[in-house]
Amino acid sequence: MIRREFFVILLATLLAVPVFQQAHAMDKANGFIKEVGQKAITSLTEKGISTKDREERFRKIFNKSFNVRLLARFTLGVYWRRATKAQQNEYVNLFEDFVVKAYAARFADYTDEKFNVGDTRDIKGGDKLVASEIVMGDGRTIPVHWRVREKAGHQIVDVLVEGVSMAITQRDEFASIINQNGGKVDGLLIALRKRTGK
Repeated sequence: MIRREFFVILLATLLAVPVFQQAHAMDKANGFIKEVGQKAITSLTEKGISTKDREERFRKIFNKSFNVRLLARFTLGVYWRRATKAQQNEYVNLFEDFVVKAYAARFADYTDEKFNVGDTRDIKGGDKLVASEIVMGDGRTIPVHWRVREKAGHQIVDVLVEGVSMAITQRDEFASIINQNGGKVDGLLIALRKRTGK
């Protein structure tokens, strides 16, 4: 009887370990997004800072919290392998500058929106999907989901706004620019240089 009880307790303990670890991983991904969101709001919405300062602050958050190279490679799509090493390196740098300029400016218009973080769930590939919502000043709620990868710490690999992947949207836009330039990556590089003032 004692041996049976011991076996049941041992089995229950072994079964509980992965569940605890999974819940702990979920909590960590959830906490990571809360921290990133709070840091962005606190740092980037400060009144009186210059555009240059806001962009530099955003760049630090972007490089620390996002897998920039992975995002850059994904948004170039099939053209990544067709690009030379020099083109790839320039593209990654231009992609970072493009994102910084495009998104940092949006925080200048931030008023009294609220950022709430919700549940976390496992998705394909071992990533976590962290739900959140932005409550606008007029009461509108915008659902935002963060795809988080746990590799040498937490990194964001995609953001879905109202169910639309920002990475896929950007990839489609870049592919359109490349196609308009005869399928050449240089066409996109020229366009990004213009947009980023390089």
